Amino acid sequence: MMDFKTYIEEQELLDEAGNISSSMAIRKHNDVLKYGKDVIRSKSIEDKLDAMAKMNVSIGGLVLMSIAVSGEKSFTSLIAKGISTRKI
Repeated sequence: MMDFKTYIEEQELLDEAGNISSSMAIRKHNDVLKYGKDVIRSKSIEDKLDAMAKMNVSIGGLVLMSIAVSGEKSFTSLIAKGISTRKI
């Protein structure tokens, strides 16, 4: 059985990890919005396609991050979180 002090320490660690993941997700979401606005504002097809490609990578990062944080805490989920921050 876990004592109360250990429980509190583990809970604080989980809260900190959640804050980091949430911050990363918010940043990715902001990227998606930024690239979406670029798609709308762009006049040339080439610029629109470039912005859409960047937006798709950011969306993929969000999906990967949600998968990483939804399951068990494992080394693989840490790798998935790290990979989700990559850009083109």
